[in-house]
Amino acid sequence: MREEIAMASPLDASCREVLEAIRYGRIQSATKAALSVLEAALFCLRRVSSVNEAKATLRDFFSEALEARPANALLMNVIRGAILAVRGRLAEGDLEGVRRAFERYYRDTVKLVKEVNETIARMAVNRIESGDCVMTYSYSTIVLKALKLAKDEGKEVEVYVPESRPGLEGLRMAKELSDYGIRVTLFVDSAIRYLMKEVDKVMIGAEAIAANGAVVNKVGTSLVALAASEARVNVFVLAPTMKFSPETIYGELVELLERKPESLVSEDKLKEVGLRLGEGFGVKVPMFDVTPPEYIDAIITEKGLIAPQAVTFMLREIYGWPFQFAPVRELLGEACESP
Repeated sequence: MREEIAMASPLDASCREVLEAIRYGRIQSATKAALSVLEAALFCLRRVSSVNEAKATLRDFFSEALEARPANALLMNVIRGAILAVRGRLAEGDLEGVRRAFERYYRDTVKLVKEVNETIARMAVNRIESGDCVMTYSYSTIVLKALKLAKDEGKEVEVYVPESRPGLEGLRMAKELSDYGIRVTLFVDSAIRYLMKEVDKVMIGAEAIAANGAVVNKVGTSLVALAASEARVNVFVLAPTMKFSPETIYGELVELLERKPESLVSEDKLKEVGLRLGEGFGVKVPMFDVTPPEYIDAIITEKGLIAPQAVTFMLREIYGWPFQFAPVRELLGEACESP
C-alpha cells in the first residue's frame, strides 16, 4: 500500500488546493476528484507563459494527483486522455494550441462523464422496485443519482447507509439522500452483516474495476459484498467503462492508499492510554479494498449490465487486441520531458 507523501512541487495555488482536498478526503467522489484535477490543470495552463512551463505544470500536477489517489482509474484514464490530446502541440512548442486542445478535451470529458453517469443511473433504476430496501456504501455520485431518479419515478425506497469509516463518507451520502426526501437509515459499519437480512439489494460505486472483474472501492466494500453473498442479496456495481483499469490487463496491481496513523488517532490520545507508535505497536488506516468478482452479481455500465467476468472482453473492445494503450506514467514522462 502507498502511504501519503508530502507535496513539494511549486504548483499554482489552485492546483495545490485540489491536491490537498483529494489527499485529505475533502473531495470524496472518484468522479469529482478526476474532473477537479482536469479543471485545475486547465486553470493553471491559462497562467503559464511558455511550453516548458506548461510541461512542468502538467508533469508535476498530474504526477502528484496520481500519488494522492492512486487507485482512481477514472483519474488515471482522463489524465492519459489529456496528455494524448495535447502532446502533439507540446512537441510543436505551440502554447496556445496546448491550451485550446486541453480546453476542448476538458469540455468533452465533462460532457461524456455526465452522459454516461446518467445512462448508468437510469439502467440501475430499472433494478429498483417500489418498497425495496437498498444498502449502499461510502459516497457515490452515480448511486446517488440512481436513487434520486427512483424517487422521481415515484418508487418508495429505503436506503441503508453504513457510516463508512474512516472518512465518514456514508454520513454525507445519508445527508444528501435525506435532503431529497428519501428514507435513510445511517448505522455503524460493524452492523453491516446484522442488518443485511433486511436488505433487498446492494448498490455501490467503484474507484476502479480490474481486468478480472474485481472491484476497488472504499475499504469496507468487500465486507458489504461478503455479507450480501452470505444473505443471498444481489450486489450491483455502478461504474462507467472509464473506471476500468487497462493497466491491470498485464497484471499490474491497483495501488491502495493508506493514510497516516494520526488520521485515525492522535499521538496525544495514544499517550493518554499509555501507547506509543513504534514500540511494538502500530496503527493501520487503509482507505480502499478489493472485492473479488465472485461477490459481484453485475456491473452496470453505460454499455449495459455485464458480469464481472466480461470486463476483459470489454477492455478488448475499448483498447483492441492485442491491447494498445499507453501506460499513463510513461506517457506523462515522455510528453512532458524538458528539451
